[in-house]
Amino acid sequence: MALFSNTLAVVRQYLSDAVGDLIMGTFASGTTTTGVHTMLRRADDYYNHHGFRCYIYGGTNIGAEREISDWVNSTHTLTLDPAFASAIDSTSKYELHYMFVEDEYRKAINLAIESLAGKYLVDLKDETTIRLTSTTDNQGNTVYTYEYSLPTSFLYLEKVFVQEGVDGIKLTGTIAGTFTAGETVTGGTSGAKGEFSYQGSGYIRVRKTTGTFVTGETATGASSGAKCESITKVESETAGMDVWYDEDEIDLRSWEIVRAFTPKFRINQTYISSFDEDLFLRLEGQGTQPIVDDDTDVIYLPPDWVVQKAITFLPQAKIQSNKLDNIYRQSLLLSAREPLRGANPFSRRIVE
Repeated sequence: MALFSNTLAVVRQYLSDAVGDLIMGTFASGTTTTGVHTMLRRADDYYNHHGFRCYIYGGTNIGAEREISDWVNSTHTLTLDPAFASAIDSTSKYELHYMFVEDEYRKAINLAIESLAGKYLVDLKDETTIRLTSTTDNQGNTVYTYEYSLPTSFLYLEKVFVQEGVDGIKLTGTIAGTFTAGETVTGGTSGAKGEFSYQGSGYIRVRKTTGTFVTGETATGASSGAKCESITKVESETAGMDVWYDEDEIDLRSWEIVRAFTPKFRINQTYISSFDEDLFLRLEGQGTQPIVDDDTDVIYLPPDWVVQKAITFLPQAKIQSNKLDNIYRQSLLLSAREPLRGANPFSRRIVE
């Protein structure tokens, strides 16, 4: 479990509040160009005369920012320009800023994150990058792929697990669309059903099947609408269960990191033949906190330090024009001592 875990929205609100540039709330109603909230009580035109901007950090129109062009106190209505894609409603959570725009706050936060690269390591888990594959040679023998690219966010790799498998069905046909993990897949002619496991090139795998899929039919995903059309082959194959158990950990002696121009993950050629194709590996290790773009992206660094460091990256012209020099100097001092967190002693270093 991470020691710190805050979304970009929360850290930005800490940051904007620290410089005195935050009003928050949830609109009661609105349109594509207006938002209504009775908790806003300033005199007419206050928010537009002071250059406030409205940023939606939750609900309808999340991630959108607009200028405030008018404010009517009697109706508690902000006019926003240009129009939003959808009408503001009671789910729309807003922030009002007049010193800095959302983009400036986000860039400052990401610069703070990047300044700690390699110094404060966060725990990482990846369950979608590496999928076990094999090919067939000219003599019909199965040749397993034993070397795979690693996700670039990992600096250290600690544990590797093989996805738990279950008896399933491989349906070969023409794939149209992208299936959703775990959705129900139904045969159009047979009525057979299965739970989607994996989508490959020209086939899908399903698990927990009832009934019998048949060639010639089309299998359709219940929620995605994706299709495996004109099925040409129905085979019994292992399908992944999206779970990784402790007993499925690959022995440390059976994998290694290959350092070349691009680091690779290599499994012992003898050991890999015991796995089923299309099962995913789960990687556990440590790496640098990635930069954040969406309000729901999570920051695992100490938020108090990130806020103080981010203040030092806000545009200097605005720092001075808004008389934040003392706050800026204080933040330089408070952020000078960087938090440090090293790798697990049992982890293997990926990048030298």
